[in-house]
Amino acid sequence: MNITKRIHRFELLINRIEEGGSVTRTSIERVLGKNGLNQLDLEWMKEKKSRCFKPKEIVEYSKRVRRGLIYYALGDKQSLKGDGYKAKKSFNKAESILENAVEYLREVISYNSNLRLWIDREVGFGIGVEYCPVGIPRPVWSKSNNKSQSFFPKVTKRDIAREMLRAELEKLVGNEPFEPINLGFITKRSFNISSFSGFKF
Repeated sequence: MNITKRIHRFELLINRIEEGGSVTRTSIERVLGKNGLNQLDLEWMKEKKSRCFKPKEIVEYSKRVRRGLIYYALGDKQSLKGDGYKAKKSFNKAESILENAVEYLREVISYNSNLRLWIDREVGFGIGVEYCPVGIPRPVWSKSNNKSQSFFPKVTKRDIAREMLRAELEKLVGNEPFEPINLGFITKRSFNISSFSGFKF
């Protein structure tokens, strides 16, 4: 296959992925080779395993939030029963616990900025937070309906395939080696895409 056709095939697959079209393993293997396909599977396995890791600081924050939400739920229950005095006490207790939890979160993030990737929204100093189930920041692994759905999307296998194809296309056209830094979102794991220069196309 001449260089022009090879470049066209790479561009076709990349565009198809970006447009949400179907891309088969066979079509990827045709341009990256069997080793490239195996590397894609390996990178995808690493990405999935990385999702099992939970920083201890965020786990601790999650426990504090859960405790505050228990008091909030208790306040709701007491309010429905018409006991406004007890409900107010429970809501105040919940707000205090949640506020302390957010202060803890901001403190640990100030020491390790990477931890912000594990929270579903911005929580920096000066950013307003509502100390209630809807407004409280959640860990990215939370299954709550109140978790923000649009902060840091998960990396998909298609994303990894696209970056590998881009890397090879850059080398094919003679540009500097591609660094996958513009995925359109931030990932928690750095890609480790090795050289595919020995592949047969």
